[in-house]
Amino acid sequence: MSIEKLNKPERSDQERIDVLKELFPEAFTDGTFNLEILKEELHILDLSSEKDGFYELKWPGKVEAKKLAAKPFTGSLYPMKHEGINVENTRNILIEGENLEVLRILQKSYREQVKFIYIDPPYNTGNDFIYEDEYKESVHSYLLKTGQADEEGVLTSNPKSSGRFHTNWLNMMYPRLRLAKFLLKKEGVIAIHIDEHEQSNLELLMNEIFGEENRLGHIIWDKRNPKGDATGIAYQHESILVYARNKDYLLAKHEIKRPKRNAEKMIRKAKELFSKLGKTSLPDDLQEVAQKYTLPKSILEEHIKEYDLDAVNEEYKKWLQTQDDLSGGEAAYKFIDENGDVYRPVSMAWPNKKQAPDHYFIPLIHPQTKKPCAIPQRGWRNPPSTMRKLLEENKILFGKDEKTIPNRKYLLKEYLYENIPSILRYGGSDDDLFNKLGLPFENPKPYRFAMDMIHFFTEEDDIILDFFAGSGTTGHAVYELNEKYHTRRRFILVQVPEETAKNSAARKSGFNTISQITKKRLMEVATCIKQRGAVSDCGFKVFGLGKTNIRQWSDFDGDRIEELEERFDYSPLVPGWNEENVITELLLVQGFPLDSNREVLKNVRYNKVWKITHDRVDYSLYICLDKKLEEHTANDLIPFKGDVLIVLDDAVTDTLKMVLSETLNVKTL
Repeated sequence: MSIEKLNKPERSDQERIDVLKELFPEAFTDGTFNLEILKEELHILDLSSEKDGFYELKWPGKVEAKKLAAKPFTGSLYPMKHEGINVENTRNILIEGENLEVLRILQKSYREQVKFIYIDPPYNTGNDFIYEDEYKESVHSYLLKTGQADEEGVLTSNPKSSGRFHTNWLNMMYPRLRLAKFLLKKEGVIAIHIDEHEQSNLELLMNEIFGEENRLGHIIWDKRNPKGDATGIAYQHESILVYARNKDYLLAKHEIKRPKRNAEKMIRKAKELFSKLGKTSLPDDLQEVAQKYTLPKSILEEHIKEYDLDAVNEEYKKWLQTQDDLSGGEAAYKFIDENGDVYRPVSMAWPNKKQAPDHYFIPLIHPQTKKPCAIPQRGWRNPPSTMRKLLEENKILFGKDEKTIPNRKYLLKEYLYENIPSILRYGGSDDDLFNKLGLPFENPKPYRFAMDMIHFFTEEDDIILDFFAGSGTTGHAVYELNEKYHTRRRFILVQVPEETAKNSAARKSGFNTISQITKKRLMEVATCIKQRGAVSDCGFKVFGLGKTNIRQWSDFDGDRIEELEERFDYSPLVPGWNEENVITELLLVQGFPLDSNREVLKNVRYNKVWKITHDRVDYSLYICLDKKLEEHTANDLIPFKGDVLIVLDDAVTDTLKMVLSETLNVKTL
């Protein structure tokens, strides 16, 4: 095995650099990257002399924003032990902290593990953001860079330009999106809500970070409620930009479809009506009226009828007309066949303007008249082999005689999914729900809409990440989805502890930060779902963002040898360190997720040894923070071949390190 010093990565994107080193080791001379050698290896021409340059989105501060995306994390996450629900067993995570640093911290543990990132970032209304990143552009700096002011601050152009606000927003979003990309699985998807102020810029930004070739589409969310304070066009929609991490890989594994919203309900109704076949009964709508007004049977007898297939279909069509939320695709399934299956007729005509090949003109024989049926003008859509198969499966609908061109029968049970449309109409609001839960929060995103979005792009036990969590809509939606479909999806929510306004309803209700509302909502929703008898995971662990527990080496700049010696005689952990906080930090550095199992080994008598495991990691992690690792403990640990042991460097003798390293990967602090 090995012995090494445990160090944090020098960059948040260190794994990308490592991959580059592996692919092109010759481009790293003396540990330094040489771009010219890489160009030679790739046979890339130097295009820097081109007069027109490259097509790209530029703004002041972009270079600094890129640096922030690569900057190593300096903080750590710690468990907030007395918050959350079912913390011992849940796999859901809520992190209270600034999301840029959190995204850096999660890079190793969740790299390529998230299936769906769903965010609703702050819209750019011209106000400053609560995300106080280092690159934030001051007014004077922006005016100077853009030539609107001189060194003395004298204005040379209109100071009310909105460019600075675009700059601040882009600089806020860029590093977060860049880091988020590497958390997505290869088949992962990101969807971002945005309004008209930054939609065009966000699209260019996403094209740069994710690649235009990975754009899945642009969804319009029609809220059915135009803005009342508009001075120009009254917007009644939001845009949702949807990108894949790797579109080709995604589409090779999954179709981008959604379940037909009412398909199951339609099939149930058809089954109910079909059960009346051959029986006498009142129509359903009349039965409802009779029950509502307790009408006597004597006045209903003349309306009782015997149900044949025509009567079943007639009543089914009437029922469809009462359903207001049917999509166009669903509404076409308005027939019930002799097997009780819901179906729709679809033309089998050749779809192109150019005529089909000759063998696409073989006629079908009508089953009653035994005569050749009429053929579409340009031929059949399918070749003869497919037509024969459709005949065998009874999926061709003939007219009353051969003069009617036959259609194909599409069974609803075989087409329960449809393409996701570019316009989603949802005008509902969760205001009543929030009032019921006692949560003061303005304009919460409807959780049912979020449920649909998450359902489109995730499956059984996928991870969903929302690093602008707000009131926790994404977590709420995941809870409801798991209960409805008996799945095990899990969420990671990140919310900065943004203070609520001093005179707001939230502050008056005792909520000092938005993240307190997030936690309260998750607790209330989880309680409601459990009361409905749900057995799904309705818990969540809470973590906070704090300073690192590991002391950082600082360069020595002095001339006192005693002071230099003191640098080498110190604990690797900060004064007042907390054991569970250190364990959390070390497991993250080692690449274990936050929902890893932790336990203290009971069979080790002379030291306290933590064991960390996770079903995604193929080895166990052992951590001992004692000042001395006893030889008896080492003997207990030796059998754990291939696992990792982290200990304090001074706690283990060189001899013991060598013994342990024969079976374990030993890392020291």
